[in-house]
Amino acid sequence: MRVTIRTKLTALFALLFVVLAGVLVTTAYLFVASATTPEAQRADRQQLLEEALAEQGITVPATPSPTPVPGGRPDDAVGQVLDSIALEARQRVLDDLLQRSLLAFALSALVAVALAWWLAGRVLRPVDEISHAASTLSERTLDRRLPEDGPDDEFGRLRRAFNGMLGRLEAAFDARQRFAADASHELRTPLAVLRASADNVLSSSRPSKQARELAEEVEQQVGRADSLMTSLLTLARADDVIHTREPVDLADIAAEVVSAASPRATAAGIAIDLDIADAPVLGDPVLLERMLANLVDNALRYNRDADPWVRCRVRTDAGRAFVEVSNAGPALAAADIPALFERFSRGDQRSEIAGHGLGLPIVARVARVHEGVVDAWPGDEGGLGVRVSLPARHDEQAA
Repeated sequence: MRVTIRTKLTALFALLFVVLAGVLVTTAYLFVASATTPEAQRADRQQLLEEALAEQGITVPATPSPTPVPGGRPDDAVGQVLDSIALEARQRVLDDLLQRSLLAFALSALVAVALAWWLAGRVLRPVDEISHAASTLSERTLDRRLPEDGPDDEFGRLRRAFNGMLGRLEAAFDARQRFAADASHELRTPLAVLRASADNVLSSSRPSKQARELAEEVEQQVGRADSLMTSLLTLARADDVIHTREPVDLADIAAEVVSAASPRATAAGIAIDLDIADAPVLGDPVLLERMLANLVDNALRYNRDADPWVRCRVRTDAGRAFVEVSNAGPALAAADIPALFERFSRGDQRSEIAGHGLGLPIVARVARVHEGVVDAWPGDEGGLGVRVSLPARHDEQAA
């Protein structure tokens, strides 16, 4: 059972009340008991009698007090009866006082627990506000702040510290986004210059053999660097913020991706089987396009030489949109598949194939930021099957 701070404070306040109330009840009972003893009652009656006679002007000579014996005053039958009646009345009064005190103590304890629970809630309300604000924060809501118009106490300082932390986080995320945009611009420009220079050499009428080989190598490495940069920027975009939540159809994206990859598949002799149905979702079109492009590129890149094929299926079922891409490739063990979703890891069986190990990690990250799930399994005859499940878009969401 989870014991909260509010429960602990309630128990502490209630225990404090119970101890104080117990001391009060016990003290009152002892005072009443000591004030109603037979000796105290005889002294009170004697004092009242003397005061009454003094008011009448009668002076009573002082006489030594007789030695008391159990059961009343000696040689005084009336006094003994009065003492017996006084003792019985005293016991009844004490018993009634004890019962009423215990009943009042129990009722007061219940009220004290309720008041202690309410008081603990009032004391911890600022902490609940901060906890709720922290649990609802995301990369898109870092501009929110807690109100600081309360008293300058411990909770006020905690609010100011929390708001200061949010400000620093917001500045850090903004710096990351600006860095991604600046890096994209600064890195693409020299790559474009290198590619244009290599194309000029290759398109010249009579390039030397050495110049052609160097230009081809430069063009190949520029393409690899451009692919790596695109993958890194995609990861940075997914790690930072989903900038848009637009109604998109995974079937349309899959058709565009497969159409763009068809020339490459035809040149490699790979047959692509496309089976799509409407799969509407809400998401970032750029990230979703990169997710499907990486799935198809991964299936084309890691395929077998004899009778290669790639299968891409898109469908909707039970409120979920599914994208499944599988291929015929080298045999994989189920224990090796989780490592393929780690950044810059391509697995032992894929080390001989060119790649930078970011394809499937991008797929997993994009699916995660869209509240999706990725499943992967080895094919019966080799290859890999990957299925991405995303929440399907409803009509009211599109509206």
